[in-house]
Amino acid sequence: MVGYRALGLPAPLHRGLPSSRLTFIVTLDEGVEAAPTEPGLADVRPVPVILGGLHTTASYVRQRPGQAGVQLALHPLAARAVLGAPAAELSVTDFDGTSFLGAWATRLHQRLTETTGWPQAFRLVAEELLARSALDRTRLRPELVHAWHLLERSGGRMPVEMVAREVQLSARHLGTLFRRELGRSPKAVAGLMRFEHASSAIAERIRRTGRTELARVAAETGYADQAHLSREFNRYTGTSPRGWIAEEFRNIQDGGHGRAATWTHD
Repeated sequence: MVGYRALGLPAPLHRGLPSSRLTFIVTLDEGVEAAPTEPGLADVRPVPVILGGLHTTASYVRQRPGQAGVQLALHPLAARAVLGAPAAELSVTDFDGTSFLGAWATRLHQRLTETTGWPQAFRLVAEELLARSALDRTRLRPELVHAWHLLERSGGRMPVEMVAREVQLSARHLGTLFRRELGRSPKAVAGLMRFEHASSAIAERIRRTGRTELARVAAETGYADQAHLSREFNRYTGTSPRGWIAEEFRNIQDGGHGRAATWTHD
């Protein structure tokens, strides 16, 4: 969970990368404008609570100075307890959390706008989510939970057939469990995890060393080579790794990268 507040914005458009977590945002203002495609932003309105399922392509957010809110990366296996429905039922094209969560989301947004400072805001959101989860008595299949952890620990590199053997299910049965709870196959989830691992590694290298080192990242995260990484990056984001770097970082010449300081995070 992070608090964000917009300072100077270098670009009005933000490309949200797919990940193995659900996106849950409660704003401190009138809301966020988000769409599954860039042209789609022309028809959206600000919504005070954003909720997104397991995306396999980029989403787009219109950035405005002064925007603020609390953003959570929510584990998909917690969706049933916290949100009242499995991640499989969450939309990947409609980000309006108030329409999905109803009056509870509207009240949470209103209460958050009345907080004074990040500690109080974080405490409010955490208490509300914990209160909701305490009401849930649904038990997830242990094979599903174990399979998720195996994929996650391997960075999405463990073959699905091996995961199925480890949890003592057929690959077909494991696929049914994943699609029923998560709306994605084990292979799709593994791909998201591997992509997330690679994009995080790229960003961390730029911050730490000022260099991209795409070939090394590809090797370390399970891609055949840099070209394979680039193809998969384009499939998930609609742009190449260097195209994404150019959007997210300033001064993209090798050896001179620096993260654009556009938001404050607590």
